[in-house]
Amino acid sequence: MTKKHIMVLTTGGTIASKPSYSGRSQSGALSGEQLLDQVSLPQGVEVTLEVHSILQKPSNAVTLNDLAQLCYQGQAAMKREDIDGLVITHGTDTLEETAYFLSLTLLANKPCVITGSQRAPHQLGTDAFKNISDAIVAATRPQLSQLGCVVVFNESILSARYARKVSSFQLHGFDAPGVGPLGYIDGQRVKLYHAATEIAPPIVGWEAPLPRVDLLPAYLDASPKLLQACIESGAKALVIDGLGRGHVPPSWMATVRELVGIGVPVVIVSSCVQGPVNSSYEFSGSLADLASAGVITLNDISARKARLALALLLSSTPREALGKAMERLMA
Repeated sequence: MTKKHIMVLTTGGTIASKPSYSGRSQSGALSGEQLLDQVSLPQGVEVTLEVHSILQKPSNAVTLNDLAQLCYQGQAAMKREDIDGLVITHGTDTLEETAYFLSLTLLANKPCVITGSQRAPHQLGTDAFKNISDAIVAATRPQLSQLGCVVVFNESILSARYARKVSSFQLHGFDAPGVGPLGYIDGQRVKLYHAATEIAPPIVGWEAPLPRVDLLPAYLDASPKLLQACIESGAKALVIDGLGRGHVPPSWMATVRELVGIGVPVVIVSSCVQGPVNSSYEFSGSLADLASAGVITLNDISARKARLALALLLSSTPREALGKAMERLMA
């Protein structure tokens, strides 16, 4: 195999932790160079690594501005003729959101792989170095170049759109419920189960800082004042993590209609780990009721990811075209 040049951008997280004085893990304490010095690659994999520490923080502290900067850095790497692939290390709390954001914004012309770990490098049975090694191996393979930013974890390759953190501590920390992995890494072997499906072109024209989009879970007897509080405190749009097939408490409907009426974009998805929303019911707070009020209904996407897509489109798309743009993105 021809020697590849892979850029590694590190952002902190468990994967870059070291022990603290209290005996806990200090997330993001290791620099990229310190982390990569401990990684061994499978025999036969020849790469030159270029390592840059972009952030050193736990991923619960990552902001939209951080994502914008990471995108700019990644875009610069993708444009370099001498770079064959990009690897990003990240904390697992918000890894799925960063992966999806980069899939929406980076030009998919080279492999882009994001990984993390469930156990810190100093802990017994750490998965940190294996996941990094697998991510580097995956980033050397051109067949990943049209898949957007993929998640590599526990020897599996996952689509950024469908990847979800499914365990808070076990090594199989990520999965794609209802969809399954795109493939796997076994030593130096990279196997894709299916023919590559190209993702949509990247969203262009957006600018940081992105508009604030709030996410609200629907739950039994939830107060409609939550909706009002989001907008009154500065949110420009809302994503509702709906019940079942895309439902909300009946008491929310008056407020939803009021917000849509004054031009606030409202999106609803299902909080279920798999399955689409559907307007098969007719009652107050049903998906049919929400759609008739002007709410944008989306399938097969988590609320956390729909929020990112909506923020990017709010920054780059006329309001009257927002619904169609969101639907095209989710196709």
